[in-house]
Amino acid sequence: MKIGLALGGGAARGIAHIGVLKYLEDRGVVPCCVAGTSAGSIVGSLYCSGKTPDELIKIAKSISWKDLVKITIPKKGLINSSLILDIVSEYLGEIDFKDLKIPLKVNAVDLLSGDEIVITEGSVAESVQASCAIPGIFTPVKKDKYFFVDGGLLDNVPVTTMLDEDLDYIIAVDVGSQKPFEKEPSSIFEILMQSFDIVRRHRDIPAHKHADVMIAPDLGDISLWDVTKTDILVNKGYKEAEEKLSGVDLGKKQGKFQKWLRNRKKNKKEQ
Repeated sequence: MKIGLALGGGAARGIAHIGVLKYLEDRGVVPCCVAGTSAGSIVGSLYCSGKTPDELIKIAKSISWKDLVKITIPKKGLINSSLILDIVSEYLGEIDFKDLKIPLKVNAVDLLSGDEIVITEGSVAESVQASCAIPGIFTPVKKDKYFFVDGGLLDNVPVTTMLDEDLDYIIAVDVGSQKPFEKEPSSIFEILMQSFDIVRRHRDIPAHKHADVMIAPDLGDISLWDVTKTDILVNKGYKEAEEKLSGVDLGKKQGKFQKWLRNRKKNKKEQ
């Protein structure tokens, strides 16, 4: 059975993705394709390079907020996105997409054309940097003819990037904010991030239409910038995956994604 896994953006909340991966590992399930946006691209790239969920937990615990903060003169962003590149490169090295053990798709948005760009070749670390460049917070990433910002601007749970793949079942993980915050934002970072979350909450997300299961752990008021709650986030991701997937036979079930693909092929033939 061919399983696709879409990992959404959510800053530090993306650590919850590791819990989902750990649950799948305990079930003996390995996706044949992974797509990641922003934080999901970080976790996805490390996982697809061969790192285990336990190794990802160690990496998450080793990263502190000061590793990401180097305030710039706010011309194009408050923080230089090259810091993301440095951190990801430290654990990935100069690896290319073709060298990954599991195929990976990373999405970003070209600020010039306004289009979503799905990246599947070249430097993995540079692509992750582009996907994580939250507008206004991190500086955009200029690459070739593109001026990249965070992929979550258009598609925060990148199920649609796998619509052309021959998959039987697709699992989506949404670690963004699922409900209004109860306390006021305390910084410009939280104001910007919560603004993006409000837009996403009031927008129809294609992921909910195409995914066979949507795993959305209740992360409460855990700050989008709090990298100190690794164990809590991993546990919440694991528990939610267990609740949503415990009754699913991932070795046999043909999901609605595969039915959609078959219908699309049938319609093309009839045309």
